[in-house]
Amino acid sequence: MPATFTAILLAGDRPADVLAQASPGKRKALLLLQGRPMILYVLETLLAARHVGNIVVVANRVSEIESNPDLKAYAARHVHRISFREGAGSPATSVLKTMEEMQFDGAVLVTTADNPLLTTPTLDTFCAEVLAQQGVDAAVGLARERDIRAAFPDVKRTYIRLGGEGYSGCNLFALTPGAGPKAARAWSEVEGRRKKPWQLILHFGLWTLVRAVLGWLDLEKAMAAASKSMGLTVKAVVLDDPVAAMDVDRPDHIPVADSILAARAKP
Repeated sequence: MPATFTAILLAGDRPADVLAQASPGKRKALLLLQGRPMILYVLETLLAARHVGNIVVVANRVSEIESNPDLKAYAARHVHRISFREGAGSPATSVLKTMEEMQFDGAVLVTTADNPLLTTPTLDTFCAEVLAQQGVDAAVGLARERDIRAAFPDVKRTYIRLGGEGYSGCNLFALTPGAGPKAARAWSEVEGRRKKPWQLILHFGLWTLVRAVLGWLDLEKAMAAASKSMGLTVKAVVLDDPVAAMDVDRPDHIPVADSILAARAKP
């Protein structure tokens, strides 16, 4: 099947990010896992995915990342598919800026450089499910709390509870043709609440918050509320792979990621 999505790989840093301070060049995307910059693992997954075509690495001060020797050599081997662009002040505005500057008119997949445990089969599943949906403008990848806790009982994650089930984001977003700029603008309005579930729910209205408190708001109703608020049709793709939610966002995530990557490298 021909490639469908152009991938935007967000590789920027937040101010005073502790992982950036511990990484080569003081850039989080270059954090070493098993001796390699973690962004390389994400690039490998994207390049191998069935539905992904070109990949745009987007970051603030992107030249500092592009000039990393390991990444520079890797990108040179895939020069027809990997490019680099300067980002903006936040993930959402970086996505919007990139789409407007490059005049994307097709489907866009968004993921992050701190997502090195994402596998190609899981990414293929996410993309295929998005493509199978009718009339969807934007989609978000989620994993279930019970799956994550079963696989990683000692790892702290942020969960949002809906209908008695907890969910965590997988740093996977899909924007279908024509909906990208509007979805990116809506995302920019809520991205600061991403780690604060109740503030995120309240953004979509007081009645939505009341229903969440009373346990009346399940995932489907939450997506319906988000769709109404944003003026877009938004769907959640719940993935059965708990590792998909294990981004490397804190120092205690590093040994977990190292362990998983080391196990995958064994024959």
